[in-house]
Amino acid sequence: MTNHQEPLPPNEPSVWDYFVSKIQFWNREKLGQEEQKTEQQATKQINFPWLSVLSLVFALIAQLSLEPSVGRTPIPGILLYTVALGCLIGAVMRQEWQLIHLKPDADEPLGMSFRVEFLLTGLVLAILSFLLFGNGKFGLLNTSLWLLGLTFVLFAFWQPKEKRFSKISSFLEQLRKDEFKVRLTRWGIILLAALAIVLFFNFHRLEAVPPEMVSDQAEKLLDINDILRGYSPVYFPRNTGREVLHFYLTAAYMKVFNLDVSFLNLKVVAVFANLVTVLFIYLLGKEMGNKWVGLAAALFAGIAYWPLIFTRVALRIPYYPLFVAPVMYFMVRGLRRQNTNDILLTGLFLGLGLHGYTPFRIVPIFVVLGILIYIFHRPGKDRKLRSVFALSLITLVSLIVFIPLLRYWLANPEMFSYRAFSRLTQMEAGFQNHPIMIFLSNFWKASIMFFWDNGSIWVHSIPGRPALDVVSGALYFLGIVSLIIRYIRKRQWNDLYLLVSIPMLMMPSILSLAFPAENPSLNRTAGATVPVFIVIGLTFESVIRTFYQRISGRIGRIVSLAVALLLVIWSGVNNYDLVFNQYYAIYRTSSWNTSEIGKVAAFFIESMGTPETTYAVGFPHWADSRLIAINAGYTGMDFAIFPDQIPTTAQDPRSKVFFLNINDSEGMQVLQETFPDSVAWRYDSDIENKDFMIFFVPPFQGVTP
Repeated sequence: MTNHQEPLPPNEPSVWDYFVSKIQFWNREKLGQEEQKTEQQATKQINFPWLSVLSLVFALIAQLSLEPSVGRTPIPGILLYTVALGCLIGAVMRQEWQLIHLKPDADEPLGMSFRVEFLLTGLVLAILSFLLFGNGKFGLLNTSLWLLGLTFVLFAFWQPKEKRFSKISSFLEQLRKDEFKVRLTRWGIILLAALAIVLFFNFHRLEAVPPEMVSDQAEKLLDINDILRGYSPVYFPRNTGREVLHFYLTAAYMKVFNLDVSFLNLKVVAVFANLVTVLFIYLLGKEMGNKWVGLAAALFAGIAYWPLIFTRVALRIPYYPLFVAPVMYFMVRGLRRQNTNDILLTGLFLGLGLHGYTPFRIVPIFVVLGILIYIFHRPGKDRKLRSVFALSLITLVSLIVFIPLLRYWLANPEMFSYRAFSRLTQMEAGFQNHPIMIFLSNFWKASIMFFWDNGSIWVHSIPGRPALDVVSGALYFLGIVSLIIRYIRKRQWNDLYLLVSIPMLMMPSILSLAFPAENPSLNRTAGATVPVFIVIGLTFESVIRTFYQRISGRIGRIVSLAVALLLVIWSGVNNYDLVFNQYYAIYRTSSWNTSEIGKVAAFFIESMGTPETTYAVGFPHWADSRLIAINAGYTGMDFAIFPDQIPTTAQDPRSKVFFLNINDSEGMQVLQETFPDSVAWRYDSDIENKDFMIFFVPPFQGVTP
């Protein structure tokens, strides 16, 4: 009988060997190749990715348990997310789950050549424009010099590409042809479908959601009206100061198309700003993953409750993510490709963003941090030098774009800094605790707002609910964990840059140390929507690819398609309900019905009265009289009058109308004493608890003989 000796098993690595291999991140290329081979082998061995499925299912149930409900508690959600975390780690170890591979960095160095004569000319023109902006207004001469200076500086460093000119020539040649051929691919159909969904969510019921203006919108429309009448400041001092880009773009839209100064037109421009943001989210997702990552990120961002609400409110909030997105896109692409033109565009959009919305002022610090992250992960004296050159180039271009505001800042430092420093310092209110403790508390609240509580401001949020819908919240959690794991394993600068970007872009809210109750707020964290939805796009692509690759044949394609549709439809239905049902109802009951009052005022003016004899009697915490005038079609007027001023109107023989709060007994008494033969009645509003009083005075009543 022959003895068959069992073959000896291969030597398994010890725990120490495994630990050493993981900390040797300086040998990333070799480790990356080995991991890729192992992943390919694992793909062939694993059939059904049950750990990946469990991590997704538990994350979805966890986020569902954190939705607002009676007696809501975070404990079930924490436990379920912990289970999802364990399953995800197991899926990564079994190589079921992996994020899409990052694109490799270019080996060629960043170009540092430039045209001296163009640079010097641009700097001289920029300095001259800086001096001329001392009047605080955009004029023909200072604006022309400013734009020319910027153009010369850009041309000084711009690197022309022959291929791009050949593409333009080819495109122009196609336009000259009599016939056009349109080739519709499967990708094209998917892209068009996603675009249609995003457009629907952005424009659906735009005139009605939100239904009313608040005082902030009155300030915006008054500023726009000033621009249309010839006022051209570089910074608006009204309402503690505001950057001007939103107002000029909206005024231009109204002027070109000869439109009224209205809330709807204010919304339309904000929506287009959001659509441009979605486009750059797609480009950034494509740069950090592939076209499917970009499409998923753009689709989820385009239908999400968070950006949709702050867009439809039509304040300056959308201009925070609008410029964060291109800054991140061109910076990531410029550093990865070592492309000078992308670095120039980073500086251009960085400077433009500073003209958009105050919280964007954190982005220059974020850009510096991004360069430092890149230098730390890409060692080498020459690469460090070129990275410093890139940062200098971004600083130069953004500083030139910033010139009008820089000049205003130096002349009016208190006004320019008031909005930011009133929250950061004790300018308005003292600290309730030690600043470090407040900061840590704010940081934690902002970090969990995606899953738990996005704040209590009803104007641009649904108070007390998570900032993300159920699907997006679950995907975001899995994405953050996946990015952390991949960074620990591979030490790639792109991953750390994306992870750091989220808390950095939420800092304007976190740093509300004097008013911690204002944190978190969806307006001051709006810039974080860009990296947040990139993370969601990365996770969505990983989920679908996992099903597609691990389940063979036609069944794998069907399952991956079904999962994709399920997640998108679930997210869409959830966000539709949040925006067009829940938010609409809360906003409608919380805001004053100035549009109803404005319609009555417009009817009175058109039939028998005048704008000058239309009054809204002042009452604490009631309707903004400027909004009543705007809704009546008289932007720039203020119908306000106070009870002690009412007797002075008796000398005017024209017919008059007074609108009063239903509880304003003092105002009603003064009116009845001044105009005893007049008529008063209660207007039955369509909105509960929003009735108001109308006091009509016929002509020649109360005239002094």
